[in-house]
Amino acid sequence: MLPREWIEKADVFFNDARRHLDEGHYWLTCFMAQQAAELYLKALLVSMTGLHPFTHDLVELMNALKELGLNVPEELYTCGDALTPHYTMARYPGRKPIEYNKGLAERCIKYAGRIIRWVKEQALKIHGEKD
Repeated sequence: MLPREWIEKADVFFNDARRHLDEGHYWLTCFMAQQAAELYLKALLVSMTGLHPFTHDLVELMNALKELGLNVPEELYTCGDALTPHYTMARYPGRKPIEYNKGLAERCIKYAGRIIRWVKEQALKIHGEKD
């Protein structure tokens, strides 16, 4: 089973990402989507090993899961690559080489959703129950 506290926080981030999209806070949408995906990946690692790497890099987290024998689809690496920079870029003024807009925010939510769905599928396979 995925650790409840991790999932509760991740779900708040994901719900907030969608709310901020509707409000037009696109940079915050991208940050929240990255955080939701990160916490889901870490929750899966914690459920399997009791530990997680201290990183915000989603690809690094996926690699840790791959090393544990999980088959991480290539598509998720693309999603992770796209989301990871928003942990930093979205939070600091003047560090934005990209423009935060609705299209980018929608993609971030879509990518986070793909990662979250995959984590839930893996948890079901590993632990045999829904979270």
